Amino acid sequence: MPAVDVWASVAARRVELADRIDTLDPDELDADSWCAGWRVRDVAGHLVQLAEATQRSMAMVLVRNGLPLDRGLAAAARRIGDRPADELAARLRRSSGGRFHVIGLPSAVALGEVLVHSEDALRPLERSLDVGPDEAAAVLDVYRRIGRLAFHQTIPKATMVATDVAWTAGSGPEIRGRAIDLLLLLANRRQAVGDLTGPGLDAIG
Repeated sequence: MPAVDVWASVAARRVELADRIDTLDPDELDADSWCAGWRVRDVAGHLVQLAEATQRSMAMVLVRNGLPLDRGLAAAARRIGDRPADELAARLRRSSGGRFHVIGLPSAVALGEVLVHSEDALRPLERSLDVGPDEAAAVLDVYRRIGRLAFHQTIPKATMVATDVAWTAGSGPEIRGRAIDLLLLLANRRQAVGDLTGPGLDAIG
């Protein structure tokens, strides 16, 4: 599998998402995303916050809102998401080179955030990013490690097989699909199950 320049991919996908935001009408921006309780515009707001974030700004989110951190992130997502679409797109382009990621985790997690949340926003609208299979595959191993803790994911024992890139992991009944769809499943997006195949899906509720 070819090596992926994670931060170059993060920047490119942020710019691509900004371009997609520019094409959405108000009803689409206010539609439900794949993140429970979040509109499409809220997901965009969250990605703007992550792109603009620094270690200091994220520490301040924790200080102001306490634990769990998700509470402060959700509040910021909705606050930023309420801004006009052209502002969201402009801010995402302007901060596309931002390199915030949680200390102690690999930078591939930042790429995962962009890929998964972009699909959260776009797939309910029957759209998607032009994600290369190598980009999605670059995140798969780390999401397999952190999925249960980070996403409350409870996938039964299975062999996961990407059909668009040379990547296989695990043991047990197979779950097959594109790397991006396997990534969504590892991020506990059960909406992606319809794009996957294999006997390993039988044990997924």
